[in-house]
Amino acid sequence: MKLTFTLLLLCLGLPSVVAFHVQPSLQRVTTHRMAVSDDRVRQAGAGIALVPTGNRQLFDPELEGKCSGTGSLDSRLSQGAQYQYYYDSYLATVPELLPSSPPSVLDDAQHWLEDIGLPSNTVKPKEPLPAQVLGRARLIGDDAPGDIQHIVLQLPAAFGHYVEGQSLSVIPPGLDTTTGKPHKPRLYSIASTRYGDLLDGRTVSLCVRRAEYYDPITGVADPEKQGVCSNFLCNTQVGDVVQVAGPVGKTMLLPEDPSKDIIMVATGTGIAPFRGFLHRLFMENTVSRHLFNAKAWLILGVPVRSGLLYQEELQAMQQNNQQARQQQGSVADLEVTYAISREMKNAQGGKLYVQDVLAARADELFSKLDHGAVIYFCGLKGMMPGILTALEQVATRQGIDWSTKLKEWQANHQWHVEVY
Repeated sequence: MKLTFTLLLLCLGLPSVVAFHVQPSLQRVTTHRMAVSDDRVRQAGAGIALVPTGNRQLFDPELEGKCSGTGSLDSRLSQGAQYQYYYDSYLATVPELLPSSPPSVLDDAQHWLEDIGLPSNTVKPKEPLPAQVLGRARLIGDDAPGDIQHIVLQLPAAFGHYVEGQSLSVIPPGLDTTTGKPHKPRLYSIASTRYGDLLDGRTVSLCVRRAEYYDPITGVADPEKQGVCSNFLCNTQVGDVVQVAGPVGKTMLLPEDPSKDIIMVATGTGIAPFRGFLHRLFMENTVSRHLFNAKAWLILGVPVRSGLLYQEELQAMQQNNQQARQQQGSVADLEVTYAISREMKNAQGGKLYVQDVLAARADELFSKLDHGAVIYFCGLKGMMPGILTALEQVATRQGIDWSTKLKEWQANHQWHVEVY
């Protein structure tokens, strides 16, 4: 099942730098700025006006920066506004070779969307645009309850772009049988970075659970009560058209400060925005990844082990992070904690849920938040009452006024919730 998802990404042209769980021996190319000696500073004119503009005596981005000897810096300077990123022509001519593309191609492909601001409602729901299905794969095992699909859509150029943590509106085909009007848009958290799973800035990925209602007596699904949009998406085939609008959302955004710890609490498909976060910080070769110097902690709750979403990707990210810490002196850290309710027990012997993980490590959690960490919650709305109750009980035992503390974190933009 998870091999199928891996093969889907490779067939779509996913670069090997992202498919690390398929080729674990690969290592990303990273060039760190070297320490500048006092002699070099003096030779360069002490770094003041004595240094002619752009002479690179003190610091040469081509050799020491992220251009990393690719030659692209000189090309950009000489061609100016006429410069075109190499990956465009590369994708057009030999897309089947993209998984083994040279690092310089990927390096360029992951820089050109860094200054797009916060796109918002570029496409209105009343005037949606057609996106095309590039691929779809089941994410969970046959013994896991329900059906969860990873769906990759190619966006039309007029859609523009999105950033990590935003949502996409999907308008299912047909008419609402109760109103006779077109269906209302459904929002889905985006599960990819702004560059998309193909790193070309033209796709968006969704993590969708098929909404079904099972008769409590017969145990049979009732087709009359199935989710219209989720079933449409989970049944799509390559080449199908999906009407989309957006992007929307400004709640679930990564903090601008790369030194802030981030804590992500998800149940099921609530992992979608956090997949985008973690790809940006631990998989893609972006400025954000290079600058991030804090800890990212993901807590994912699922009913059974075969229901763990994107497990190989998370393992690859942890391997990347471990290599960076050991070989390059990175201080960034990634921790993944699972709460598998039907297979793991909490301290009281009951089923283990995400709130139990938070309660068990409450001292660490409160300390991180009091030092500026940002926490995100995403998943079914039923997750929040248990989480709030557990944290309130911890706060009470510590002599903390929970209501005041929660309002403090919310006012400081450290507490973000997106449930459905």
